[in-house]
Amino acid sequence: MAMNMQSALKRPALLAIAALGVVAACGNTPGRIDYKRELIAAFGKKSTETPNVDVAAALKVTPKPLSLVVREQDKTTAFILEAERNGPYRTFITPTRQTLTLRQGVVTATRGLGNDLMSSNVEDTLRLLRTRQAGQTRRVMRYLTGDEQTIAFSFDCNMALGDSQNISVGEVSAQIRIMTEECAGDGLKFTNTYMVDHTGEVLSSRQWINPTMGSAGIQVLRRSPV
Repeated sequence: MAMNMQSALKRPALLAIAALGVVAACGNTPGRIDYKRELIAAFGKKSTETPNVDVAAALKVTPKPLSLVVREQDKTTAFILEAERNGPYRTFITPTRQTLTLRQGVVTATRGLGNDLMSSNVEDTLRLLRTRQAGQTRRVMRYLTGDEQTIAFSFDCNMALGDSQNISVGEVSAQIRIMTEECAGDGLKFTNTYMVDHTGEVLSSRQWINPTMGSAGIQVLRRSPV
């Protein structure tokens, strides 16, 4: 079953993956604000291909919540700007309008990558992050295949507590607890690492996106207001 799922995800839609971005929850799409122009003004047209990024310059050009994403596979980087909210979900967008949806800092969906994460059930993960407790989690992640079919991956995970430390990046300074989630299911294994503040918000992380792209690092540079 796992091999069939992986094969399905490797169909032509994968060719659309260029630079990491992220997603509108519940089918929402960003409004008509010219986010592309705003981002390009700060970072340049090739910001998603630039290994060295100027965080200070990025923060100066916009007052909006901002994060930096690094795709682990090839170290591609992209600034992502908050474009829309839907309850607890925050949709962030790249200059090329790829999107990523986060809840409490956890990736719940993507658009524009190819083989997108259409939706996910991560309530167990969110609960343990909020309480900063170790425990068992179960997650379901639904992906779009190259022939426009949706398939679901189910994972059983173990959340462990790590050390506490202070972080200071961009406009974010906080004491965090490191939490590690090891997951396995449908023939796949991955590890997510979260740096969580006292409210359970993820401020820095390494999260698995899909079987073909692997993991990405996400660093909050300016928080979203509550």
